[in-house]
Amino acid sequence: MKGLILAGGYGTRLGPIGQRMPKAMIMVDGATALNHLLNRLDKVGMESLIVANRRFEDFFEPYDNLIIEETTSDEEKPGAVSAINQIIERENINEDLFVLASDNYFSEGFEDFLDHYDGDPLIGVFHIGAKPDLDPAEMGTLGFEGCDQYPPPKKGFTITEFKEKSPEPISEYIGTGAYILPKSIFPNLEEFCAGQQRDDMGSLIEYFLENDITVKGYHFSGEWHDVSHTSYLEALSDGNLVKSDERYIVVDKEVGGLVFSITILHAGKQTTGHSHEEAGEVYFFAEGEGVLELNGDKRAVRAGDALPIPPGKFHRVYNTSDKDLVFLSAFEKYGERG
Repeated sequence: MKGLILAGGYGTRLGPIGQRMPKAMIMVDGATALNHLLNRLDKVGMESLIVANRRFEDFFEPYDNLIIEETTSDEEKPGAVSAINQIIERENINEDLFVLASDNYFSEGFEDFLDHYDGDPLIGVFHIGAKPDLDPAEMGTLGFEGCDQYPPPKKGFTITEFKEKSPEPISEYIGTGAYILPKSIFPNLEEFCAGQQRDDMGSLIEYFLENDITVKGYHFSGEWHDVSHTSYLEALSDGNLVKSDERYIVVDKEVGGLVFSITILHAGKQTTGHSHEEAGEVYFFAEGEGVLELNGDKRAVRAGDALPIPPGKFHRVYNTSDKDLVFLSAFEKYGERG
């Protein structure tokens, strides 16, 4: 079996951040979303291909086994199923595929998921009943024996029904971005793509069931989320891009008399530094680690730290790591900063 990580999307849900960097490079729990997936695949000894697009190719230079789609915008990009089908043909793949969406984070490893694979298509499943911020009508929901219970009676089960983004969700169980596609169904992918159906993985699962192809599910009991649904990223998805260069990405959003801001400071870089004479601000460090300089004094900061910045105090942030440092700030709207 070979891994296939789909990282060719354009992150339209992320607004200005998605215009400047791929979702696969969003930091979550100390690493990029992509590196979390690669680490989990390494633990099960699986070789992987990574599919990226031409626009964000530079972000993926350090990675091996890279396939570049010749697209530079979301409008040019093929759908997920077409992309998979093209890669199977282009790379002459003749083994089962473990397909992963690069913007999905799983706290649980893949060992048990792979142990539940028996030759039928298998999809990762998550229960969102305890996540009121996720709307099942905006996701692919599914039915199986015991889907009215939590936890499910078994970790593995046969899926009896699937609906992609339906106003009448089947259950509180959704499909995640983890799929095992056996090589036996590769001809069905070509048929699906030729049929001008909606070109997404949820619609492919619907197609399988409509054509009496057995589909199995596996319940991930650990934490799962799509990085696009990270609360602070969603809050700033309609913000304004303030800065974007080799140092950092800064997006602001005005809320009443306050400005809510996110800075993604790249590895080894530092902010210009500034002060607010009229009022202070608060910094919250969401991901990574670095140093905060405050009026000449420096202190180490890391994910989870929250620090008040008094009025008139010059401050600057240094990223001392080899990963992005992400911090949020809130301040009254006064003048320029950097």
